[in-house]
Amino acid sequence: MGMLKELKSRLRAAYRTFRGFSHGPGGVYSLLSEILASKGLVDSPSYFVQVGAGPGDLDSGSGFRDGFTGVIKNLPLESLHKVLLVEPNPFNIPSLRECWKGYPSASIFELGIVQREVSGRSLPFYYTELDGPHFNVASFNSHHVLKHYKSLKLSDLRVLEIPTTDLRTFLDRNTHGAPILLLALDIEGIDAEIILETDFSSIDIRLISFERIHLGRKAGLVHKHLRKCGFQYHGLGVDHNGLDHLYLRVID
Repeated sequence: MGMLKELKSRLRAAYRTFRGFSHGPGGVYSLLSEILASKGLVDSPSYFVQVGAGPGDLDSGSGFRDGFTGVIKNLPLESLHKVLLVEPNPFNIPSLRECWKGYPSASIFELGIVQREVSGRSLPFYYTELDGPHFNVASFNSHHVLKHYKSLKLSDLRVLEIPTTDLRTFLDRNTHGAPILLLALDIEGIDAEIILETDFSSIDIRLISFERIHLGRKAGLVHKHLRKCGFQYHGLGVDHNGLDHLYLRVID
């Protein structure tokens, strides 16, 4: 009887914890609203950064929805709150500009984020016309594209030369040490590599959302790295299909 009582107590505690987790874009919105209010950041410079912004919320294939875009557009942003949108695919830039044209605080960077050891120069960016018009699996990693289009070979892919930088350099140059309230990453095929090489413990970031489905065998390493950097798993991130993990910085 005592064991059953203890089990029920543990289940209730787990349920309370689970309820506190984010269950997608709505949960991220609630967390950001709390952060803006409780940390006195309403009138302070702060940033929202999306790496892999695509066409924003103008992709008919996703029902004209984008989790990051929906969350940020619904927040009570002030002029000091800046939105940085990074997208390497030039075909998506016109739609991205249209998506954010009514938001003067938004800046768009036609740029690729890659591993530090190869960054700082133009690199081949692979895509296939079969993935048009927004080329959602286009990547600096050709194998990532071929994994989605198994009938193709490398010679079938189209290639663009895209300027690049690494994540830490981009954040340092464009946020100037101000708080980043949300960093959303969707770097088709190289998310794990980018996360693992970045020391997030020395960057003022409150929430990190990233696509989990392509982490593969590195998923455990990513979790350990983020824990080491002072973050804890907090449920689902901004992706409206539930494909993102969300990590919250633990602040004593």
